[in-house]
Amino acid sequence: MITGRVSLLAIIWVGLIALAPTGSLCAQNAAAEGKPADRNPESPKIVQVETLRTQGDVTVSGSVVARQTAVLSARVSGYITDLKVDAGDHVSNGQELVRIDTKELSEREKEARAALDSANADLSNAEKDLHRYTPLYESRAVSKQQFDEIQKKYDVAQAARQKARAALDQAGTQLSYGDIRAPFDGIIADKMVNVGDLAMPGRPLLTVYMPGTLELVAPVGEQYAKFIKEGTQVSIAIPSLGFRQSASIREVVPQTSEQTKTITVKAPIPDTRGLNPGVYGTLTFHTVSSEVIAVPLQAVRIVGQLQTVRVVRDNRIETRYVRTGRKLNDEKIEILSGLDPDEKILVD
Repeated sequence: MITGRVSLLAIIWVGLIALAPTGSLCAQNAAAEGKPADRNPESPKIVQVETLRTQGDVTVSGSVVARQTAVLSARVSGYITDLKVDAGDHVSNGQELVRIDTKELSEREKEARAALDSANADLSNAEKDLHRYTPLYESRAVSKQQFDEIQKKYDVAQAARQKARAALDQAGTQLSYGDIRAPFDGIIADKMVNVGDLAMPGRPLLTVYMPGTLELVAPVGEQYAKFIKEGTQVSIAIPSLGFRQSASIREVVPQTSEQTKTITVKAPIPDTRGLNPGVYGTLTFHTVSSEVIAVPLQAVRIVGQLQTVRVVRDNRIETRYVRTGRKLNDEKIEILSGLDPDEKILVD
């Protein structure tokens, strides 16, 4: 009995010795893994709202727009049989651009012309009758009633010819709508159809713009309205082309946007190679140095057109709507309303 117990204890002791290195290795592996997997991610930082003194120059973003632009639309129905231009092509005033199938309108024009020929023949006969009956009436060879009937037929024939002439003119005008021509010297900005497409009245076909009328259109915060007027000198930059040049404001749209609280300014740009409508650009103008409220860009959350920040107040976090202005240096953005200096906010 004692021998059995000794044997059992010996077996357990050998097993523990065998497992000891494995446990030590596991401990080493755990130490070698470094940071634990369940470590919490870095928490947002609490920062204080700053008051900064800004420089006098303000830069806003805008887009290049052609002041002289025309959207050419169809005025008749028909399939497009010929398309002579593509986007980017230069065109001349009066140049044929699109041809629409107008067989049906051509038949109507022929019918109107035949109707006019018939009306001219009826008028000619009525005029001959009037000339023949006039001396007879003057010599009292025919009654006044007979003469009045002849006069009435002539008047009706004359009106019918005028109506037929108007119908022919209208048919000819409708027929000419099948030939789309350039309204001025310009460049094709966009082509919205292809050969074989069905053109319908009002459907846009092409967009053409005059290259010498390009300008930068940009929204400017209403708080800067007093600094920018017609004739104000500004600096225009087109980053994609490496273009920068001084210009003067051509037009200031006085109406303020209710959604963005901005006014629209327009500054002409000289004709530059590679410059097309829709290109991004910036407009810089001078104001005065002033103090503004600023927060880090990462602190502002944008959902649709709403901008919010998270304010720490009385050890609680509240979401507050703000209105932003310029982007400043050091990755900060101007706050126009919604925050006061020395308030604390969260930054991701």
